[in-house]
Amino acid sequence: MLIIGSYNTLPIFRESPHGLYLQADTSDGQQDILLPKKYITPNMKIGENVTVFVYTDSEDRLVATTEKPLAKVDQFAALIAVGTASFGAFLDWGLEKDLLLPKKEQLYPVDEGDTVVVRVVLDPRSERLIAVSKLQPFFERDLSELGEQQATTALVYDKTDLGYKVIIGKKYDALLFYSDSPTELVRGDALTVYIKRIREDGKIDVTAYPSGRDATEQAKLTLLRKLQEAGGSLPLHDKSDAQEILDQLGMSKKVFKKAVGGLYRERKIELLGKAGISLKQ
Repeated sequence: MLIIGSYNTLPIFRESPHGLYLQADTSDGQQDILLPKKYITPNMKIGENVTVFVYTDSEDRLVATTEKPLAKVDQFAALIAVGTASFGAFLDWGLEKDLLLPKKEQLYPVDEGDTVVVRVVLDPRSERLIAVSKLQPFFERDLSELGEQQATTALVYDKTDLGYKVIIGKKYDALLFYSDSPTELVRGDALTVYIKRIREDGKIDVTAYPSGRDATEQAKLTLLRKLQEAGGSLPLHDKSDAQEILDQLGMSKKVFKKAVGGLYRERKIELLGKAGISLKQ
């Protein structure tokens, strides 16, 4: 059965001035699908099979291509907006026809040039492929395949006061705390992470650091990075409010104090009293 938005291996049925017609079994019976002339290669012959990606053209007709999109139906991907309209944004997904992200399916307003993490879905009403950036309904809830300390891929799709919201393993929702991130990240960034904790409520915490590096070592790296980004100093000290430390660094006050102590002993920072801390000159 034909899968719209995916790769299909179909027989070449007939030739026309516009290209080759492929024959596909659909819920409405057999249907001819055009493979435009520009995608035809010399080895394509009538009666032989060809593997193509099938989607809909600007007139909502099924069309085949040998081009490879950045994502198939039911996959997540980071795509760039190449245009906007009152009804939505158009995303470059590697094919001639851009992918529509309808306004009602946007998690936040999208401008041209923005990177957006979306799910490619088949709209059941129109049978068109569209993008959706409201991702929560599409995450896998069965976590039985996951284990703590397991390495996996992560794709940043949003951020909160505590850290980055990431898609791990291409199908699970997780949180990467700022203190567990090696650098500042933006939507669309991809990295390798390790599952730090699977909570009883099903929420997943991940870290960019492999097992064996404790929280203090992670916090020391984060603190050095934050100091560099701030021009060499931060107005934080052992009397600072715990919430202020959490907001600025994404770590607890206890971990902050341990990290400061460690860096001071290593002679990498200076203590400035109530003025805070600074990198060692």
